[in-house]
Amino acid sequence: MKCIKCNNTLHTETGSFAMNFDGKTIKVINAPVLHCKNCNSIVVDDEVKDNAKEFAKVYLSDDTLDYAECEAGTIMPIMNLLL
Repeated sequence: MKCIKCNNTLHTETGSFAMNFDGKTIKVINAPVLHCKNCNSIVVDDEVKDNAKEFAKVYLSDDTLDYAECEAGTIMPIMNLLL
């Protein structure tokens, strides 16, 4: 895939991005992103964004969501912490 800003090749990496969820901005870390090493642009696939929203419904306890931990199922859902 090519960068829309500089037309260089995008590389798959693990990175972070911000997104809106439930009226607030959250930071998603350890997520698969596409990174342009030339202009430093970050592109996040729609599927990753959709998954992050679904994970946030279950796992978000503060303003940061660890995508990799959610995907691996290694963190306890917030609902279990409340009981």
